Amino acid sequence: MRSENYRAEALVALFRRRKIVTMAEMKDVLGTEVDMTVFRKLQKLAYCSSYSHRGKFYTIEALAQFDDRNLWTCRGVHFSRFGSLIDTVEQFVTRSERGFCAAELTAELQVQTKEPLLKLVTERRLARDEVARQFVYCATDLAKRKDQLQQRRTYGTAEALPFSRDPMAETSDETKAAIILFLSTLDEKQRRLYAGLESLRFGHGGDSRLAELTGLDVHTIAEGRRELLARDVQLDRIRRPGGGRHKLEKKHQK
Repeated sequence: MRSENYRAEALVALFRRRKIVTMAEMKDVLGTEVDMTVFRKLQKLAYCSSYSHRGKFYTIEALAQFDDRNLWTCRGVHFSRFGSLIDTVEQFVTRSERGFCAAELTAELQVQTKEPLLKLVTERRLARDEVARQFVYCATDLAKRKDQLQQRRTYGTAEALPFSRDPMAETSDETKAAIILFLSTLDEKQRRLYAGLESLRFGHGGDSRLAELTGLDVHTIAEGRRELLARDVQLDRIRRPGGGRHKLEKKHQK
């Protein structure tokens, strides 16, 4: 029994050292060539496998730092609290406010999602409708599906906007600094609306993530988002009263 305990501790030590590991690495530390032996040890550790890289990598939940979307990325490998890629795709679509286009979900999960989406539709775990000549994947529950499609038709698609889906994940520190500098040139209303727009593109948890990036108050960002969704944006005058070219006056002949 001591030998077995030591081998389990060696596996935990491997995870703590590497955070994510492959089956081959676990076999090596356990001194076995049998996958089932590894899985028996993993079951005691509450593990999860990556939804990217064909599930090649493993970690234990105690080490994974999942974000508010239930996702975690380590050294370019993606993990999800929902498990496999197909289960993660199903949960993201079902829980979303307005469904997902394949391109949007691919940007969100950072892996190709077209095949899992089609498989889920075939298995009737998701539904698919066409909105503005784009396929939108929705929940199968009729009430939820109707609400998602209504939201989609009202507010359009995120992929049509010319900004990055996830600037925090995809931009360098220099670019983030430039965004903050750009925000400093805007007035209070413009900052609020810009942050609200980007929050919409993030989806769930967008307000807090934009607050982290920009330093703006999360309530300010939420207000900007609500203004945009309600289309309650008052356009101020660009020129001050009296500005611009003056009208020509008729000269009275004497």
